[in-house]
Amino acid sequence: MPTKTYFNLKEDKQKLVYRAVFDEFTRVPLEEVSVKNIVTSADIPRGSFYQYFNDKEEALVYLITETKNQGHEELGQSNNEMQLDIFEFMERVFVSEINKIKNKELSDRLRLLKQIVKSPKATSVFYSVMSGSRLDHPVLEKCWKNMGMSDKVDLQEIKTSIFDLVFATLKDCLILAIDSEEGIDASINQFKLKMNIIKLGVNQLGR
Repeated sequence: MPTKTYFNLKEDKQKLVYRAVFDEFTRVPLEEVSVKNIVTSADIPRGSFYQYFNDKEEALVYLITETKNQGHEELGQSNNEMQLDIFEFMERVFVSEINKIKNKELSDRLRLLKQIVKSPKATSVFYSVMSGSRLDHPVLEKCWKNMGMSDKVDLQEIKTSIFDLVFATLKDCLILAIDSEEGIDASINQFKLKMNIIKLGVNQLGR
């Protein structure tokens, strides 16, 4: 995450730096990210970047965290209203992103993910960030409660495994849809099939 120096910036300056970092990380994979391009776009000295972030990977962690939280906020209200479980929640995320892809309006999350998957190091960072919020985020915790799994400590490993499988399905299918218009239908079919298989496995655990 950014340093205190970054968070002490005025809001407008924070937004300017954030957008410069985001634009560069969605332009090229992690290994090709240019600090020079970022500081030029944000109109800051090169040294300021390293006052805000220890390195490029830390900047990427911040982008992943911010775009992830934006997605949770967008769908959190729906979960409160409709009592979604983890499968229904991920399906809503998927449908929302697919509709944007169809309209050629990639969300910030997908624009970033499109570059992340091109880099093994960035992909590793991505999964590290996501694993830290797989169970304890309020929106996801409500999903577990709706499945009747919230108070069972012994099911923590199972919950983790379920989330990892569902999230990997979501990511892989969205990447397929991003790659080409022809991939959208295949993405939808794969998502439905894989989610049904995961659900069947979870139902077997409950027997």
